[in-house]
Amino acid sequence: MEDSLPAAALGHFVMKVQNIEASHQFYVGLGLRALDAFPGLAIVELRGGTHLLLFQKDDEQSSTLQNSHVGQRPEFGSEKLDLMIAGHTKADLELYRTRLIDKGYSPSAIAERALYGHRYFTIQDPDGNGVSFYTSHCGDKPV
Repeated sequence: MEDSLPAAALGHFVMKVQNIEASHQFYVGLGLRALDAFPGLAIVELRGGTHLLLFQKDDEQSSTLQNSHVGQRPEFGSEKLDLMIAGHTKADLELYRTRLIDKGYSPSAIAERALYGHRYFTIQDPDGNGVSFYTSHCGDKPV
């Protein structure tokens, strides 16, 4: 019998930040789940159980971590993280965006054109890293 779930999921995504507390509050305010905090590290959880690890920049334990850039589009040179909401439609994305604005965030407008079937907008975190929010392209199978 075929398992209905994909064989693997992204476990951890690492970011180095200037101020762990500010970044932790920022990402929790976006709707991610606060999981745990340690000296020099805060952990938040995304849908599917992926953990965003926020390490303090210039800290001894983060000095061994490589800097990386995973943005998809050059026009958003500071983009570091792509997130996908549960909703599939532009209306779902607009509702999520409006809720962020109500919380005091300043997201960009939703892009006029879809990108490979996704509607999206961007926002900057406290370190100036770009975070993009996309509509989901997941089908009916559980992920």
